[in-house]
Amino acid sequence: MVGQRELLGAHSAQILGVDGRPVLSRPRDWQGLILERKEIPVRAECGPQFSGVPMVIASRYSPGRRWYKCNGSMREIPMIAPGVDLLGAAYERDAGRWECEPGGETLCLRLHPDVVRRYIQDEAYRFDLETDYSVRDDALVNAVFALAEEMQHQLPNGVLYAEGLSLTIIGWLSRHHAVRPAGAAPKARALSPAQQARVRDFVDAGMDAELTVEGMAAVVGISPFHFSRLFRASFGVSPYRYVLQMRIARAAHLLRAEPGRTVADIALAVGFASQAHLTQAFKAHLGQTPARWRAS
Repeated sequence: MVGQRELLGAHSAQILGVDGRPVLSRPRDWQGLILERKEIPVRAECGPQFSGVPMVIASRYSPGRRWYKCNGSMREIPMIAPGVDLLGAAYERDAGRWECEPGGETLCLRLHPDVVRRYIQDEAYRFDLETDYSVRDDALVNAVFALAEEMQHQLPNGVLYAEGLSLTIIGWLSRHHAVRPAGAAPKARALSPAQQARVRDFVDAGMDAELTVEGMAAVVGISPFHFSRLFRASFGVSPYRYVLQMRIARAAHLLRAEPGRTVADIALAVGFASQAHLTQAFKAHLGQTPARWRAS
């Protein structure tokens, strides 16, 4: 089957919701990694396709068989689940064929340099993946599906949490699947005391806003990828967990210091999306609701 080259994945339809729109779409104000949820075709063929950028295709359920023709040679490609296909930016195939059971689906992650650059900055334009099929990598699959879950529900845990997942994915790919590792891993060190103080002040001053890893890293002039590593070495937790702890601590103080202020108002003042979001976090970390904390 010969024809004009098309973007890889064009043969596979996106999974739609009841409103007829893709269940995975770019959440409002999200500038990070983008995923597509696609059906694995029951029976299909395609002509020449190319990736154009590094790609990760992750599946948890994909029963069936597939054959790819590359460099004039057709061979059957194993399908394992959970597993990932890792495709380099220059990947292309002459043709493909699928014979699968209904219900299979994949998550397609295209690693555009402009997006990757937000996390590893100047190293992004030499970032690429070693092409490999049906790789068993549970950590990567779990991170990709966790990010998809956040995106599908419009980032219920906030931008900072989704950015943490994105950094996990980029960092894991850089260390385990990159053609050229994205920079040598920095020595085990921490942010300087002055840098730590700047980060604390930044978080404290912006707690009522949408804090991001990118914004925190910019305060100390470090790429988000390296910042997250140094932050954990300095504070013992991820940026997301640190901000969450600070928001809970601020809320706990305000609940008792300002007894006439509503819980909903305090929740918004310390950066939670709603009173329900604050209550959920409060119970998970302190074992009681904000109202009970205030009464005690």
